[in-house]
Amino acid sequence: MPQEPVQSLNRCAIYTRKSSGRGLDREANSLETQREICSAYITSQRYRGWVELPAHFDDGGQPGTTIDRPAMSGLMHAIEAGEVDTVVVYRIDRLTRSLMDFVRLIEIFDRHGIAFISISQRFDTSDSMGRMIMNVLLTFSQFEHELISERIRDSMRTRKRHGLWHGGLPPFGYVLANDGLEVVDEEAAIVRFIFDEFLRSGTYTAVSRAVYDREFRHTIKCTKGGKRRGGNILSAGTVYNILRNPVYVGDIAGHDGMHEGRHQPIISREVWHAAVALCASRTKAKPHCRQTDHFLAGLLWDDYGRHMLLSVDWWKGKPYYYYNSSNAFWAQRERVKAYRTNAGKLDELILASVCEFLCDRRKLRAALKTLGVFGDELEGLVTRGRHAADRLSNTPPRALKDLFAALVIVIELGAEHVSITFRSLELRRFLTWRGTATFHGRQADWSCSDARYELGIAARAISDERSPVLNLSARPVSPASTPDPALVQLIRKARRAMRLVEENREQSPDELAKVLRCRSAHFSRLVRLNYLAPDIVTAILDGTQPESLTADGLFKANVPLDWAVQRKLLGFSAPLREVCSKLLFGRPRRGKLSNPA
Repeated sequence: MPQEPVQSLNRCAIYTRKSSGRGLDREANSLETQREICSAYITSQRYRGWVELPAHFDDGGQPGTTIDRPAMSGLMHAIEAGEVDTVVVYRIDRLTRSLMDFVRLIEIFDRHGIAFISISQRFDTSDSMGRMIMNVLLTFSQFEHELISERIRDSMRTRKRHGLWHGGLPPFGYVLANDGLEVVDEEAAIVRFIFDEFLRSGTYTAVSRAVYDREFRHTIKCTKGGKRRGGNILSAGTVYNILRNPVYVGDIAGHDGMHEGRHQPIISREVWHAAVALCASRTKAKPHCRQTDHFLAGLLWDDYGRHMLLSVDWWKGKPYYYYNSSNAFWAQRERVKAYRTNAGKLDELILASVCEFLCDRRKLRAALKTLGVFGDELEGLVTRGRHAADRLSNTPPRALKDLFAALVIVIELGAEHVSITFRSLELRRFLTWRGTATFHGRQADWSCSDARYELGIAARAISDERSPVLNLSARPVSPASTPDPALVQLIRKARRAMRLVEENREQSPDELAKVLRCRSAHFSRLVRLNYLAPDIVTAILDGTQPESLTADGLFKANVPLDWAVQRKLLGFSAPLREVCSKLLFGRPRRGKLSNPA
């Protein structure tokens, strides 16, 4: 008798979502209800080989307007690993409410051969009819979401026109009560002090410093959920917002202008008008930074973990663009200076470094291997590196922002290094891109792979405010310190060798070595010693170098070009820039309060 064909298994993953976080602690909640209905449907299809995966993909308290959710990322990882054949949801809007996001998800499902089932709408994506119904239902789901948003906006406008607080956290100085905003006496006194100090000093920085010195704090309040919040010192951003918020004079800012509020004002009209006039006089008409071709904004961070923002300063009628560290409150408290770098110079450095990376077969292979690419596919992609570098160098400046936003996850700047973290998924796409249109990242695919590659660059791209560019030692020379004659003579001989190279470019190294009466290899080592870090050379000339460092050991050492590695190799400690700054210039100034305008 002929044997019946073996039914292949269809592994089904159930995805559930709930927009609100309320009721998730209950035993029977909306997520459990969705899962039970989907599980029952899978059980009814057991004769077709359907089996339910034990893994739970539940997003509680996650909106449907975006696909950036924890359980959704886990589902994409499972799909990429080949562990899922079918995705089952209770309703289509549980997956997403955005038509654009849904199209991207369906593209990912099709690429991996994944079927999509919606239980309540009774359709799947295995035929054209199911796809049509799915698109129609999703359109109505998005329409319902937009109607809800419009009703909320209309309600907020109505409340503002009637002088009522429109919702959300109450401003500093007030607390939300049944009748609207009520004044908190302790915070109201701080608000009056801020306005008086601003009118007296005339600068945001002076007000911020006065608030910090007096340690004015938020009062501790409890949310509706019983959580305690507050108790922190007022940040510079809070001080700036207080000075520009009309709620303190009794007004409510609406969509169509100001409305007289029903709450009690904290300051008088005279004080408010004087503060507004002073704020207007301090605000300069500057072009917005988004109008420039600088493309690294949003990707830059310093090695302290502060976001670096694009800013503009004017000097003699000309704009100067630069990236500087954000005015983090902890940095003000710990008196950590902000990093600052010329925007144009840094853009050139990053662009040249990425082009060089694409031409480097060894580094490019290592980056692509993070995706699991090997063999002929790897070799084919690597051979495209130089063409990709040419396309990148010829890309118009206006298109570089979208291109780098896709290729790069983050760029971190340190005192003497720069690191670029690439998104390997987009790197592979860029290598196969033909350059016919602007290169944009496929954000829907980013949750499918977290493969990345970090490229380190030994370059000094930042400068601290009022700090020296070179890390020269600021330690006082002890009277007992005696320079080592052999080491000093070695440094002088190395300088003489470099001068011979500079003044006799037409002669070969062998001919120059004969002038110093040494061999060619000896002459090359002498020239290389000219690339020692300035603080190392200073220590040798002052006689403060480590005792273990000798002239013979320095000459025979394979001196790298990286200054940090040089210090490690030769036994020097890393220079402290903060100590150097204090010794040369005195106590560092408190971080400035930047103008958000």
